[in-house]
Amino acid sequence: MKKLLCVIAAGMFLCGNLAAQTKDSSENGGVIESEDGGQRFSLSVEDAVSLALENNVSLKKGRMDLALLERANKYSWNSVSPSFSLNGNVGTNGSVVPLSDPSGSYSATGSVSLNFSPALFTTMRAAELNLESGTASFETTVRSIELSVRQAFYKLIYTKENIALKENAMETARQTYESTKIKYNIGQKSELDLLQSQYSYESQKPVIESLKNSYENSLASFKQILGLNLNDEIVLVGKLEDAVEMSAPEQVLNYNLDELPGVKTIYQKIETAKNSLTATKYSAYGPTVTASGTANFGGAFAKGSDPNVKLSASLGVRIPLDGYMAWSSSAQNIEKQKSEIDKLELDLQNEKTNSAIKIRNAYNEISQANSQLASYERNVNLMEKTYNMTKDSYNVGAKSLSDLQNAADKLASAKNDLQNQRYTIISRVLELESLLGLPFGSLKDLNQEK
Repeated sequence: MKKLLCVIAAGMFLCGNLAAQTKDSSENGGVIESEDGGQRFSLSVEDAVSLALENNVSLKKGRMDLALLERANKYSWNSVSPSFSLNGNVGTNGSVVPLSDPSGSYSATGSVSLNFSPALFTTMRAAELNLESGTASFETTVRSIELSVRQAFYKLIYTKENIALKENAMETARQTYESTKIKYNIGQKSELDLLQSQYSYESQKPVIESLKNSYENSLASFKQILGLNLNDEIVLVGKLEDAVEMSAPEQVLNYNLDELPGVKTIYQKIETAKNSLTATKYSAYGPTVTASGTANFGGAFAKGSDPNVKLSASLGVRIPLDGYMAWSSSAQNIEKQKSEIDKLELDLQNEKTNSAIKIRNAYNEISQANSQLASYERNVNLMEKTYNMTKDSYNVGAKSLSDLQNAADKLASAKNDLQNQRYTIISRVLELESLLGLPFGSLKDLNQEK
């Protein structure tokens, strides 16, 4: 009996641990259950971002491209690497001779050549710049994916909460219909009231079904971004109300524009263009040095024949002169590249101006949306009180069914407006953080200019 009680107690302890782990996983995010053909995930927004950064197809391809750029940069000096070759030959004169006195000859030739031009340094610099540009491009892709994940996550939360609001409104309409039906049966309400309340209830079903279909379609796209299978199940953890504590500090208006990702991209383009111009100048004006050496070893198979060795070497210098002629293609190409750099400088100034405008507009939108949020919350409280008072009056016959339905519609609209305002704030803050190149979620902690 004691052993049986111990086994039962141990079983209850293990069950309690499993239940606690499932609850913690459901609240904190992660894989909470494995099923045939798929997995069940409970995801916070941070969990979703982690999955996307690990599994997203675009990021996997980006990492491959980045690895190639790193390899190209590592061996960017290879244009100055010597070129080696080796040739061998064995032949006879075609006559019939004793094996003890064979005829014929053999030879072997080895050569090495080396080319060097000043463009080597620009080639190495170009590989370095390509790596820097590729790294920046990959980081941009990462931020773009993370922004998409966060916006999609909160959009799904918004849709899910909107569905819940619609279902609550439909339940309210159902209760009104049931109440009206009872009153109709005892002669307190007309048939028209009954039909209107029935229509008000049943007309909301297709709207909710449409929202659910839209939610499922968006969820499938969300799974694709995260790199999950479509048969995996996702449970989203979070509420708009919890995430809406976002604002834009006034410091963003004085943010260092040179630190913006878009501005940095143009700086990198200018640096690449300048390096390309330098390479073109080296090709047009700089000398090219070539060096080569050859070793020839040969002889005959006949007895008494000694092998011979021949060595040769050469050194050459090529100095182009076309670049010094203003009408030459080399000179024209140099002027064209100079013009492209000037255009990029103009693009840089324009990007800074556009970014400053975008930052100010985003700051104003977020500030205005936050100031209006309290008004939307007060409106919801007012509409709830109005509906409850109208419902009480309707139950005692002091208000019509039309008055009750109108109050219910206004309450549903006020709640939807509040949720939409919350999602707007969240979305605008994420977009501003992406524009500034800040870690997502850190905008509210920005206290000084970077």
